[in-house]
Amino acid sequence: MPDKIKVYCPYCKKQTVHKVKLYKKGKTRKDAVGQARHVEKGKGYTSKIAGKVTVYKQAKNPTVILTCTVCGKKHPKTIGTRTKKVLELTKE
Repeated sequence: MPDKIKVYCPYCKKQTVHKVKLYKKGKTRKDAVGQARHVEKGKGYTSKIAGKVTVYKQAKNPTVILTCTVCGKKHPKTIGTRTKKVLELTKE
């Protein structure tokens, strides 16, 4: 995937050049209500822990963050096909 692509900007309402950056998920909060509930539910279990089983897929649908060069707004776009390898798009 190139560093810059021309796609539709929903804010400018026209096709503009966008900078492409790979989306990286941030850290999860340990004090979030849902996370605290999950930890409390799993207490006391030594061999099995309540929760979803991790499913490992062969490839991912990577999400990229597109930044419009005209208005500067950002919006995500998921690449439709599954890719085995996601190359580092931009070097920071």
